[in-house]
Amino acid sequence: MDRDAWDLQPDSVQRALDHLLPPSGGKVMREAFYGTRRFDDFVRHTGLTAPVLSARLKELIAAQMIERRPYREAGSRTRHEYVLTPRGRDLGAAIVALLEWADRWLPTPHGPTVGLEHRGCGSPVHARLGCENGHQLLDISEVRAVPGPGARPATPDAAPIQQPVRRPI
Repeated sequence: MDRDAWDLQPDSVQRALDHLLPPSGGKVMREAFYGTRRFDDFVRHTGLTAPVLSARLKELIAAQMIERRPYREAGSRTRHEYVLTPRGRDLGAAIVALLEWADRWLPTPHGPTVGLEHRGCGSPVHARLGCENGHQLLDISEVRAVPGPGARPATPDAAPIQQPVRRPI
């Protein structure tokens, strides 16, 4: 497919990244992914001030990435914890991929600060590319961009976008 033939707007990658901006939103999502749930813990782990954290949490709640749930410890008033929604949990694969990329290409002198392991067996967890037919892809060069169902011609006078033919293997 000629990539210049279709318009990417609204771009899915940019729309996803916009949910993590400003960068403090990404910090909050990272901590939620690592299991942080309480406001004071988010402040401590992200380094954000309480007002900035409060603003980011409100934005992430509005974006349906995090939800606020009440809890109450014995002898205390009702407080709230913040947990990932299904939409937020689905971002997990991207977070794993970002973590692996940074560990490989932006290493720290003493090595990675976080490792991820499967709760069931303790083995390391990795992000992997695969197709719907079950093939594991070893490199991004095995992937090509094709117009999606929402693709529009790049120019108003261009021919309609033809959807690629999917060949079974």
